[in-house]
Amino acid sequence: MPYPTVATEGKPRALHRRARGMGTAILFGLARRATGEGVHEERSGLASKAGASALDVGHTADARTPRLHVREPRPPRCGRGAHTIRGRLRRIERVLGSALLLSGVAVQALPTSSARAQPSADQPSADQPSADHDSVVTEADLVGPLSPNLLVQYAAEHNPAIRAARFAWEATRERITVESWYENPMLTYTPDTGSMPQTRAGPQANGVKVSQAIPFPGKLTTRGRVEEARADATYQVLEATTQEISRQIRARYAEFYLAARSLVINDEITDLTRQFSDIAQAKYQVGTAALQDVILAQEKLSRLATDDVEYRGDFETAIGALNALLDRPPRAPLGPPGEPDVKPLTISLARLIEAADEYRPELLSQDHTIEASRQSLRLAWLEYLPDLKLEGEWVEVEGGTNPTFSGDGDDIWMVKLGFSVPLWLNRIGAETSEMEARLQREKSFRRNLRNQVLDQVQRQYERVLVAVRTEEIYRRTLMPQTAERVAAARAGYQTGEVDFLTLIDSLKSLEEVWLQRDGAVRDYEQGVAGLERAVGQPLSDLVP
Repeated sequence: MPYPTVATEGKPRALHRRARGMGTAILFGLARRATGEGVHEERSGLASKAGASALDVGHTADARTPRLHVREPRPPRCGRGAHTIRGRLRRIERVLGSALLLSGVAVQALPTSSARAQPSADQPSADQPSADHDSVVTEADLVGPLSPNLLVQYAAEHNPAIRAARFAWEATRERITVESWYENPMLTYTPDTGSMPQTRAGPQANGVKVSQAIPFPGKLTTRGRVEEARADATYQVLEATTQEISRQIRARYAEFYLAARSLVINDEITDLTRQFSDIAQAKYQVGTAALQDVILAQEKLSRLATDDVEYRGDFETAIGALNALLDRPPRAPLGPPGEPDVKPLTISLARLIEAADEYRPELLSQDHTIEASRQSLRLAWLEYLPDLKLEGEWVEVEGGTNPTFSGDGDDIWMVKLGFSVPLWLNRIGAETSEMEARLQREKSFRRNLRNQVLDQVQRQYERVLVAVRTEEIYRRTLMPQTAERVAAARAGYQTGEVDFLTLIDSLKSLEEVWLQRDGAVRDYEQGVAGLERAVGQPLSDLVP
């Protein structure tokens, strides 16, 4: 029975000639090196020989894409003994031409994957920034009056942790295409060794085979869904990183504010102490006060100087902590902090817990991880189905040996379809069991994570409530009372009704109340930052 042949009339033959022409262009430079000085012929001369393919390069109308024109018919077949260099070049030309043709057909036959990497609805595209900023914060803005939002906006573009998380998300997103597409086809070339098999149509010469592995329908789509869910989980990790850096900046900003306020309070108390020292000195000179009062005033000034050194150290440390989060040098200058606005909470704890279930990035990331585990389990079950393998093979047959046979010299074209046999069921069963265990693990981890989130929400909620009430008591009650006590002690000391120790003690109480009030403001700012981090959403965006 003769081997099956493929018709080469019309467009298939034209494609074959075009591919052969491309093979000639590719091999021409290699032939000059391989054959030495004896075959150094010009390309125009080689193209003009009888039976050679003439090849010229034209241009399309837009002058951008080259176009190949094949003008000569296929050269006649050489005999078995004509093993000249030029004859071998012609045969190899046909081999590579057929290989290019088969490769093009194989690639064009591949279906387009439906799991192409696309950003989800809650994710920004790669061309869009992740934050909706009205303007870009520059270094010049950081030496002016500061606010937490200004620092957070700057960190969103410069913090290395946020940038690393963003690149990790972009890399994971590209895995969708990698996992949902076919593997590279395999191209096999069989050269003519001179001892090839004989057929009725003639002796076999060169051969080319192209094979493509094709997973069972549904496997590539499922792989893409696994990577898509992982990409969504990584995006939520990016959101969590951004919110964590924002929380740290607000916490460091609160420390920066407290250190700056401590310096201001220390200066004010120092001025008052100097005034009291001058009063004690004047009374001592006229004999109405003891030397102990003057010494006590100087001792208080020395203690205030020591506190000033400590406060300045806290101030520089707070600047360094903020600059570390902003990716700036430790001693880079920062502007003065603004006065925070302490507001009572208007959102209930139940609403905050509901918002945490809806917006907390870690919970959303875990939800996507669970979805990835579900798809991985489905992919494990698909391993019970066979994978396919498609092969196309072309074998050159040299004619002239059987002129009476109508198929003398016809090349051999074959198409093969194979499939894998899922024989080792114990391995597939173990893989599915593993994926089921992983899925249950992720669900349990999600439940434990939610319990931790709810605990964070409750603790930060109480911290904010305590800070609001404490700041209000200090501001409305203790601060006016200690100020009146200092004024009364000063008037009483001038008239001799109270001693200098009572005056210094009232001044110390005033200093402590001022510092504690600013400490309550610091606790409020840190509590709000922690509460927003626990919820996963700014409190101003939540509806009570």
